[in-house]
Amino acid sequence: MKFFAKQLILDQHGKATNFRLHSLQFPHMRALHFAWFSFMVAFMSWYAIPPIVYHIAQDLDIPPVDIYDSNMVAVAITIVARLVIGPLCERFGPRRMMCFVLICGAIPCGLTGLIQNGSGLIVIRAVIGILGGAFVPCQFWTTQMFAPSVVGTANSISAGWGNMGAGVTYLLMPAIYGGIVAHTSNAIAWRVTFVVPACICILVAIMDMLFATDTPHGDWLALRRQEQGQPSSDGISIASTESAEQKVEKGLGATVEEVDNFNDDESIADVKRNQSFVDTLITFGKLFCKPGVLIMVCHYACSLGTELAIDNVIGEVFREHFSLDPATAAYIGSIFGLLNLFSRVSGGLFSDLMAHRFHLPGRILAHLILMCLEGLFLIAFSFGLETNMPSAIVLMIFFSFFVQAVCGSTFGIVPFVDPINNGKVMGMVGAETDQSSPFYLTGGNIGGIIFNLMFRQFQPNFEGAFLCLGCVSLGAGVVGNLLLRVQGKSIWHLFGGRYA
Repeated sequence: MKFFAKQLILDQHGKATNFRLHSLQFPHMRALHFAWFSFMVAFMSWYAIPPIVYHIAQDLDIPPVDIYDSNMVAVAITIVARLVIGPLCERFGPRRMMCFVLICGAIPCGLTGLIQNGSGLIVIRAVIGILGGAFVPCQFWTTQMFAPSVVGTANSISAGWGNMGAGVTYLLMPAIYGGIVAHTSNAIAWRVTFVVPACICILVAIMDMLFATDTPHGDWLALRRQEQGQPSSDGISIASTESAEQKVEKGLGATVEEVDNFNDDESIADVKRNQSFVDTLITFGKLFCKPGVLIMVCHYACSLGTELAIDNVIGEVFREHFSLDPATAAYIGSIFGLLNLFSRVSGGLFSDLMAHRFHLPGRILAHLILMCLEGLFLIAFSFGLETNMPSAIVLMIFFSFFVQAVCGSTFGIVPFVDPINNGKVMGMVGAETDQSSPFYLTGGNIGGIIFNLMFRQFQPNFEGAFLCLGCVSLGAGVVGNLLLRVQGKSIWHLFGGRYA
């Protein structure tokens, strides 16, 4: 797969089958870069409070229990946001919904300075939590632009780079606060600080609206109006009076080739749209009874859920254990989120590499290896907190990489668990691809709630929390992968050469 190709290659539907990551070429690469950058900005503002929550608590005398409750609420509300945003993406398109989410989240973010107590903190983080729903239009957007053969990679890039927002906010917020507090009091400085991420969200929303489009064929609403005049035969919201060749002649700088994409997107779309609400309920019930689906939901809870929980506390961990000032602790904690630059994609690529040699059992083996390393390094970090700061930082880098890599390897397996209901399975586990479904209770967010609750119960004993988290991840990885069967294949088929 080429990431820095000289020229985009489009399939017969106008979707890209490769990447030019060094380019903002319209519309495919611009959509990819705008999608991940918008999600990163949303993530940054979603987690804007934890890096300077120490100063807020100090000023308003907020007890730790309220801070941890606000952490849980910020993750929980995202599930509700996805319930609403998913169907709206189909109605209005990913670009407009991304703008809507960014602006709706920017308003409460900018008003954070108005809170007066712990209850206000909980409420404001609940409202800001809508920004976590930006994941939906982010994934929807890249799905429209890239062919089935590479859409998994496109989605992992946009999601992984978007998750860097947690690291960016740990760098940005203390720096902004430090610059303001040098000229005024703490009570004013932290309140003014939140105006900055709010303004960034609004600016990016405007850029999305002005400089990008929804599909390879143009604006989403324009295409919907066009379809109403002349409905497409397959019912998929992608149509154009112009051929892909005509788009190239207009300056796309791409070649059009007949590429075999297995028609995965068309077959899944047909299943989704031909089901009534009752049939969809029944299908979800059946899927919840499938061991493979439940295992993958659990595993994504142990990866993305772990990441969402740690994003809330990582700065506090270093501040409390090594008596650091809040800014220094936040800068160290930013490493955790910034590793998303390559860690999540690495997990997906490792899964593909093992699959090339050992097929589906190879993907399960790759997943097992990464989950075991995640659990072991989380456990090691719990003991590293009792040694010295350099050791703790090194161990954090390692567990950060494997926590995020497991997100990628999880979705190296998920598309094969139940191909007929692929979108629904992905929606249940954590990737928002079945936008027509009303169910968006993803394993990642549920894991985030559970592990935030765990940190709340353990605080201030962070060693115990990370030890428990590591044991859960390690146990789930070993037991789950040994029991996992995907299309009749399991890890045991690696023995005796039965993996083919």
